[in-house]
Amino acid sequence: MWLQVTAMGILAYELSGGAGSAVGTLAALNSAPFLLFGMTLGALGDRYDRRSLLLVVQYIQIGIALVLCALESSGLMQLWMLYSGASLLGVLQCIAFPSQQAFVGDLSPRGMLLKSISMYSLVFNVCRSVGPPLAGFVIASLGKNCAFALNALCCVPLVIALICLKSAISTNKTNDNTEDDLDKTKRSGLKVVWGDSRLRMILISALIQNTLGQSFYQIVPALTYGSPESTGAILGAVGAGAVSSILFVLPFLSRNQRIGLSLSNGTLWMGVMIALAGLFPILRVQIMCFFLAGIATSALFVTTSSTVQLLAPDKQRSSILGLFTIVTIGAQPLAALAWGTLLDFIGVPATLMLVGGIEILLSAAMLRNRFWTHWRLLPVGPTQKPS
Repeated sequence: MWLQVTAMGILAYELSGGAGSAVGTLAALNSAPFLLFGMTLGALGDRYDRRSLLLVVQYIQIGIALVLCALESSGLMQLWMLYSGASLLGVLQCIAFPSQQAFVGDLSPRGMLLKSISMYSLVFNVCRSVGPPLAGFVIASLGKNCAFALNALCCVPLVIALICLKSAISTNKTNDNTEDDLDKTKRSGLKVVWGDSRLRMILISALIQNTLGQSFYQIVPALTYGSPESTGAILGAVGAGAVSSILFVLPFLSRNQRIGLSLSNGTLWMGVMIALAGLFPILRVQIMCFFLAGIATSALFVTTSSTVQLLAPDKQRSSILGLFTIVTIGAQPLAALAWGTLLDFIGVPATLMLVGGIEILLSAAMLRNRFWTHWRLLPVGPTQKPS
């Protein structure tokens, strides 16, 4: 996936003649389905068998990667084609992301959920640390079409794994459910979140993290002025930081049950690193800053995702995770588009310092909320419900 994401960002920058707004638009189109249809498409994981749903998504993603490879190889690629591919991939990811999260929960005892999600995040972030640097090398030496082809090839082992994998739970999801059933699931998920102040505050924290922090990861090609090697180095540093976080930071954070305090300290740390990357616009310094920001990225993702799953009722888990994607991935399109446009007007350093400063201020405001910083998530055993 990271081979393809990196290639698409660099292609958008090149085809637009070096416009940061084009990279932001690509990110916006890829993430817009989460904002518009997050709960509706996310709730499909509560309606259908999740393993089968993920298989269908993978088949279509392989097809899109092969089409992009053919267009780039033939020299027919145009910006609107790239935008169309990003939009369709966004719809597929909108279906797959909450289903993947819930599927991890299906296969894991509740008492092991945090460790399972940490392992899931570890695999994801190892790929994020290896994928972009590899993409920079592949694009610079072999061409962007090879990045698309390799992405399609790398999907095959996942398809085989999903075919062989047998779910550890019995599911009663059938295709006989009506649209009314889907709407009821979505509405009940909203009701659960509205009635739980912990879930509401977690979503606000996730919104801060993704609009003022992670949205920058989508426009890194614009931050590096289209350089494949520099783009790969910065994105790889983010992934390496995330892997380091899982191995060395999360074991300590898991002992701290004050979830709100951990989350807001994480967004504060991320804001400081982004501001420093703007204050010292030197590639090596920026790589180090994004590595340190990546440490917060993974810790925030694992803590937020596991806590949401523990607090969510089983029957509404996918729909609530769909809402979670709206305020995280779905909020990124507008942010990425805004930051990409801002880059064209005030430059990279000023944009990084401005957005990092805003994240610092909002995180500090969250830390002043006594309820948020003091509530605790008590340990949950294999058969216990969260308190």
